[in-house]
Amino acid sequence: MVSADGEFLRQLKKYKVTINDLLAANEKLEARAKASEKGKMKDTMEQAKLKSELDDLQRLVDRIPPDILAELKRQQRHTRER
Repeated sequence: MVSADGEFLRQLKKYKVTINDLLAANEKLEARAKASEKGKMKDTMEQAKLKSELDDLQRLVDRIPPDILAELKRQQRHTRER
């Protein structure tokens, strides 16, 4: 026959194992969430960099005089027709 104190200690040990398992699982989930957030931040930064480069290129193209741009387009069409 197991005493009430012995039963209580057995239950306590069982709960302690469960709590430790849950804490370990929680740590793993937190690490995955943190890594995912870093990935999102990196993607956002990469998109911002690409957008900035695209804007810079668009400003460069916008500064090309219209007659020069028309001549370049004409030459490209002529080259494709060959």
